[in-house]
Amino acid sequence: MILRVKLNLLFIAILLFTNGGLAYLLSEKQKEIISNNINIQAEAISTLISQDAIQLITFNTPDLASNISTKLNTLNMLSKTKIYNTEGNNVLTIQRHVNLNANDLIKKQETLSYQGSTLGYVELFFSKESYDEAKDSLTVFLMQIFAIGLGLALLFALYLDNFFSKRISILNRALQKTSNEQNYSVRLPEKHSDEIGKSYQNFNQLVANTERLLKKQTNQEQLLLFQANHDTLTGLHNRLYITKNLKKLLTTENLNETHALCYFDLDKFKIINDTFGHPIGDQLLIKLSEQMEQFIKSIPHASIARIGGDEFILIVRNTDENSLLNTLKQLLTLIQSFRLDYQGQTLSIGASIGSILFKKPTENIHALFAAADTACYHAKHKGGNTISIFWLNSPELQLEKELVNWVQRIRNAITNHQLIVYLQPIIKSPNTEGINPSYESLVRLKEGNKIISPFAFIPILERFQMMPEVDFYMVQEVVNHLSNKPEFLNDVTHISINLSGTTLTIPDAAERIIQIIEQSKLPFHKFCFEITETTAVSNLKEAKAFINQLSQKGCLFSLDDFGTGMASFEYLYALPLNTLKIDGSFIKDIAEDPIKFEMVKSMQNIANLMNLETVAEYVENQAIIDKLNEIGVHHHQGYYYSKPKPIQAFMNPEQKQD
Repeated sequence: MILRVKLNLLFIAILLFTNGGLAYLLSEKQKEIISNNINIQAEAISTLISQDAIQLITFNTPDLASNISTKLNTLNMLSKTKIYNTEGNNVLTIQRHVNLNANDLIKKQETLSYQGSTLGYVELFFSKESYDEAKDSLTVFLMQIFAIGLGLALLFALYLDNFFSKRISILNRALQKTSNEQNYSVRLPEKHSDEIGKSYQNFNQLVANTERLLKKQTNQEQLLLFQANHDTLTGLHNRLYITKNLKKLLTTENLNETHALCYFDLDKFKIINDTFGHPIGDQLLIKLSEQMEQFIKSIPHASIARIGGDEFILIVRNTDENSLLNTLKQLLTLIQSFRLDYQGQTLSIGASIGSILFKKPTENIHALFAAADTACYHAKHKGGNTISIFWLNSPELQLEKELVNWVQRIRNAITNHQLIVYLQPIIKSPNTEGINPSYESLVRLKEGNKIISPFAFIPILERFQMMPEVDFYMVQEVVNHLSNKPEFLNDVTHISINLSGTTLTIPDAAERIIQIIEQSKLPFHKFCFEITETTAVSNLKEAKAFINQLSQKGCLFSLDDFGTGMASFEYLYALPLNTLKIDGSFIKDIAEDPIKFEMVKSMQNIANLMNLETVAEYVENQAIIDKLNEIGVHHHQGYYYSKPKPIQAFMNPEQKQD
């Protein structure tokens, strides 16, 4: 039962109880008034007839009886009168109504006294009918008063219900609505300033604050949801969103449909970012992303995401290889045609796009991402601004994965110093002055107890343009070893370090190498850098500038694999070299092959004319040595003297090597 009903019932009960009690009290008071009125009338009548009655008792005069009767006849409510003497004898009886019995009469007895002496008494009999009429009249009056009081009380109760209970009930219903339905749009009328009115105001303020907080919370939740699924810089979807959608795609889509996961990054973006600053790089990403997003909206079943830096992912559902290629060509054209004007300069970029086509669902989503990354790697190392498409688990993709895995292995090896320095001595021939040997530094990959030859990974590093990383690493490692034992250089003519052609084309390569050597405080003339003939010829301008810059510091230079790729002796004449290193393909058969003997002899003559020293590779037996001495080659290098060994084997020969 609700409080409002309880309060109304309680109030009605109180009204009924109070009005009933009042009616009862009034009724009892009515009886008391009637009784008192009869007593008063009895006293008045007794007084009225007392003299005549006393005389009648005393003198028994008939006229007195007539006087008494005359006086009493005017009293309508008096039905019978009896006068008695002290002995109880009836002296006079006057009866106006004959048919009344004792139950219809009210009897009152009054004493008749004179000067303190009782002379008799009078009995007065009043008619109940008259008093009942008065009683009924008073009862009707009291009932009217009761009805009016009850009506006023009910009106007051209605007022209280309307002004208090009903308003409290309205407040309760409003609270229930907000609590049960989470409806915070409910508002109560603010018409009164009493406590309930203030409660209405407080309720309205409470739900308004709650509604505002919920709206703010909803907005924050929506913002967090947007941020959770979108890139904060560009507004594109992010990796989390694309991953969730890809998982759904892999588990629910039609097995006969072909889908594509494309991974691409922006060529030359890092140069722009480093040259013009991150704000310009961010501006480029934002504007380019807007254009890409508009383009992708026109492609059915496609979605694009930025996963970090200049890297993006594209998912195309229900496609085929030709349609995908056409889409990616359009995307690549859009990226290539993109321009950003900054301080009078027009900035442009490219992209390397790798894509994986797949049909069968798989839960190994990471493998799918890795495959797309491999495809992107393939596109980038084809020269950039290209597209590479593979089918998932195809032999071609597996081969690419193995190659990319090598790249990661080498990067880890650089980080963990698993690329170790080996040395192979370069011995002076009897015809050459001096006794101190030189050494060529060679790289080896150490994985556990296994030593891996560079022939297993150098071609891969060259393909993926990672040779500069290895070159700078080797320079730093050789310098570090020599810095730990600088006295080793006292017995060494120089240490040779191989450099790739890609390194020669890096603008600051020479400065980086100079900085490494200067920081070690080791003498520059103890370092000789070997470059291949093919590298020198194909990068003649860069090679010449590189060699001149380091030569001015005192470094030496050797032309490696001489004789295998020479196009013209004019290139040899143009380079400021110190040594020619004759390729081992001429040396290993020189004892049996007279043609190769003459070819080596010609190379030696050229070196002598140019005042260059020579080094013969692949010296493996005494017969070769004899032929080389006959020709006059200055230095020998090969297994006859020593296999390549860890640098510690030469720097610390007394220590046992692994």
